[in-house]
Amino acid sequence: MLSARFVAVKANVKAMLETGRTLTGIEIETLFRRELETELQRNIHDAYENAPWSSSVAEAAVPLAEAYRIARRPDHPRQLSEADREALRDRGLSADLDQIEEYLREFCHEIGDEAVRARLAAINAPTTDPVVHTARMHLLRARAAAWLRTTRVFDDDVMEAANPLAALMGEDYEPPASAISSPVPASTALERDCQFAIYDDRRFGDVIEEILAQLKSEGVWKGDLTQQRRIMQTFSWITGNRALGSYDHRDVAAFKQGLLRLPKSFRFGTPTAGAMARPFADIVAELPVVAPDQRRNMKTVNRDLSTMSTVAKHLAQTAWRPRVSGATVMDFSSATVAIKESDSTGLRPPWTTKHLEALFRSPLYLGGGGVKRRLKAGEPVARVWHDAAYFAPLLWYYHHTCREEMCGLEVADITIDAPVPHFEIRDNVTRGRDGDKAGEKRAARRRKLPIHPELIRLGFLDYVKAVQAEGHQELFPELYLFKAKRGGAQFYDRAWRYMVEWIGDRMALPRNDAGKIADIHSIRALGSSFYEVDGVNEILRADVMGHARTGTNAKHYSKRIQTEGLDVVLAERLAFIQRYVPIITADIRAAPIRLLPLDQRSRVGSGRYRRIRSDAGKLRS
Repeated sequence: MLSARFVAVKANVKAMLETGRTLTGIEIETLFRRELETELQRNIHDAYENAPWSSSVAEAAVPLAEAYRIARRPDHPRQLSEADREALRDRGLSADLDQIEEYLREFCHEIGDEAVRARLAAINAPTTDPVVHTARMHLLRARAAAWLRTTRVFDDDVMEAANPLAALMGEDYEPPASAISSPVPASTALERDCQFAIYDDRRFGDVIEEILAQLKSEGVWKGDLTQQRRIMQTFSWITGNRALGSYDHRDVAAFKQGLLRLPKSFRFGTPTAGAMARPFADIVAELPVVAPDQRRNMKTVNRDLSTMSTVAKHLAQTAWRPRVSGATVMDFSSATVAIKESDSTGLRPPWTTKHLEALFRSPLYLGGGGVKRRLKAGEPVARVWHDAAYFAPLLWYYHHTCREEMCGLEVADITIDAPVPHFEIRDNVTRGRDGDKAGEKRAARRRKLPIHPELIRLGFLDYVKAVQAEGHQELFPELYLFKAKRGGAQFYDRAWRYMVEWIGDRMALPRNDAGKIADIHSIRALGSSFYEVDGVNEILRADVMGHARTGTNAKHYSKRIQTEGLDVVLAERLAFIQRYVPIITADIRAAPIRLLPLDQRSRVGSGRYRRIRSDAGKLRS
């Protein structure tokens, strides 16, 4: 062991000689004094600012001093040895062992290389790697001394001194030459004002992918993290993508106000292309005042704040760990805005039964053309094709599911050979990313629903078998051909917008006061409205809709699947749906299952005919 240590020391000495001079005694003393003074200045400020954590500064100083004292050793240990524990117990510090080890492990070694180089450059000392390692040792010594002195911050002689810093520094204090301070290196000033236990000089934008990976591995986030990535990039952009250690509570407000300064139609781009590739201040300077109809929905702002709150809680374990235990520096959750329940102006209006009847009487269901001509009547060979465009609206109407719940179904989610054929809404690989299962954010959304007889009559079960025979995992595989636009977004682009156009050409579309028209989710609102009558079983309604049950009995005592069995409950849910949901598809004739080539499925196309100028008004397809 000793010979190995000697070899390592010899190698380090050789490297030092090869890379340049070492630190002089004066330089070492200057480094030590400056770090000691800087750390004490910060501690005195925290102790005397009358903040919630001020009274605990002296108490926290004891374990911090011990942690830095151990960290300053050449080995830079990150945990206590048994000898350390025994020595601390002998000194009466048994109660502080866990705190000392936590401080030692978490941040006593986190003075970054760039921060050390900045201190060396400020005194014109060399900044080679060996010197950086040596300088870090002296900085740790200074911090240990600073925290040991901080244990006296509330002692009478310090509290009564004209200069508490001088009282704590003692013989190490050098009064300033004049009342005018010399310029402080930028990095030192930032670290002095740092609200966290360490000053992490990595930029926020540089750790985004690391944070995403960590939160995903911990199960906090799952599935596609595109939205979370964009929100974190937006925070980085609005706040200037600074060093992690430079952030404080003001950046929470800046982020919120920055979001409100952007119209809801704003296109963010990425950090390398588009708006976010330019300074936020420059972009905002070019934008007009946000018009009332372009203001961002506060629910969206709250979502972004909530996402950043999760990030802040995660970083509070490392880079954003507060200097004082129990304090919260980056409090995004308190910045969220209370949404008035009575304010429904932003909600989209529901569809009516007549609107859905119009869709189900279109050539898409009664017989139309092929790819991109599905809504055109009078085709030479009128046919019905089966895919998401055909079945998804039927499933939404009769089962009141959400957009992605239907678009993201897998073949394995459908149970055909059962007394009551049914499908299960659950997390699956299709709705996730990178092989992870995802989908439902709340447990109540995970449910089993009976397949309505109208779906069975129109060939849904045969369609499931046909897709399974093709070897697909997804029930609607054409919606997952591309990574950028998947599921419901792909359905909207390929089919839904043309369906809305078809309905709108025949009757006025539902529209709210803000001008929003009904969307796919509005079919779910129509379905829920069917149960808004006397005598409805609220437990059945909640279970069918995927809402959380309310009331002690419903939440804690009603366990009908366990007591009566799934088949009984599915039959009851089917009877419930049939009792309240009107059948509006009786005019659709069942057709043999026909599948277009995969890349052509659900490509509905417009039902409108174009006017050709040379035909003087004659309609042509």
